[in-house]
Amino acid sequence: MKQVKIVIALLMAASSFVACDNENPDEGKTAGKAKIVLACDMNVNGSDVSYLIPVTESEMQGGTADLSRAHEVYGNAYIEGFKDWVFHIPVWKESTVYRYALKDDGTLAKDGSLQLSNNAGAGFCNLLFISDTKAYASLVLTNKIVVFNPTTMTKTKEIDLAKPEFSFDGQATPNPGGMVYRDGKVFVGCFELADMPICNNGAYVIVIDEATDTPEKFISDMRATSASFFDNEMFVDEHGDIYITCWASYGYTPAEYGQKGGYLRIKKGQTDFDPDYFFNITDGVFQGIEGGKLQYVASLEYAGGGIAYAFGACQALSTGDWVNDKTHYSLKIDWYNQTVTPLPLPLTNGYSCSISKIGDEILFGLTTTSNGTGLFTYNHKTGAASSAPIVHAPGTVVDIAIFE
Repeated sequence: MKQVKIVIALLMAASSFVACDNENPDEGKTAGKAKIVLACDMNVNGSDVSYLIPVTESEMQGGTADLSRAHEVYGNAYIEGFKDWVFHIPVWKESTVYRYALKDDGTLAKDGSLQLSNNAGAGFCNLLFISDTKAYASLVLTNKIVVFNPTTMTKTKEIDLAKPEFSFDGQATPNPGGMVYRDGKVFVGCFELADMPICNNGAYVIVIDEATDTPEKFISDMRATSASFFDNEMFVDEHGDIYITCWASYGYTPAEYGQKGGYLRIKKGQTDFDPDYFFNITDGVFQGIEGGKLQYVASLEYAGGGIAYAFGACQALSTGDWVNDKTHYSLKIDWYNQTVTPLPLPLTNGYSCSISKIGDEILFGLTTTSNGTGLFTYNHKTGAASSAPIVHAPGTVVDIAIFE
């Protein structure tokens, strides 16, 4: 059995603020349902407190996300939006998914929860919604997919992936991560962890038949390493092709390991990696990047037409201070032409990892040196970028849920 040890602190914030728990907020209400919800890591005196903060459309004009309507949560602050609900993913803190409803007065109300595993450290990684009555939750360290009803918040079944045939070395530990659904199949990216965050060489995906919840296939590609990521990182384009982020153990592995990061593809109608496509980020040299090299690229948001947006880490900008170093570029990725273009947005730290799309605007959660902390925008159609946040945040924006 592979020994997996968590050796890094994930997603700690750069700012410290004091706020109170407000599970039933009575004041600071704003008319109209939230347009977005921010998950902010506060790092209050070294604690693992985060806040889910609803933001209405009227507040998205340079205001500050209102902590009086925030909900205090613990663990990492990944979230997913579905219908008029926000689902909180604690990751390592506990194996429970929490649901919050968007209210007409601009608040959130906790209205459901579901314990996914008795193992608090199971590593709750990603949610995939199939319908009003079916969703999947991946558990990295217990090697399971939990199937549940997101409306009733009841567990339907578990898919056990802890089998030798679903691991590169037969040790039954694929470590399922991000998931994507296409044509009746669920594609599950696997980390294949050696010693967190180091992954074993290669990119691995398990293909599950959605109708029967039966794993059908285990595929691999040695050109890249670390398939998918927390909060997904796999997308289907207009042609029905799946693109998969490979983050190569955050680029921490020595050169002799030969791990490469970038993008792989599974073409429409296929359940194997496309042998003719690999967008190699590790070996690329990119204009506008300090030193021309990127350590890894992650936090993907697909915008259409083969264009995606992501954060890229630049080792040349790092002094080893994860909180204060501004090492990450906001990037425009062209999958079809295999180009990377840095955007005219300020650099951010390694804990800012949120990108979402609302209309033509791409929202970046940035923690900057002199331009503030919060949501910055880049217009996908015009190329216009904001120089200051459209929403100021009281802490590092770890994730964003969009409601259009």
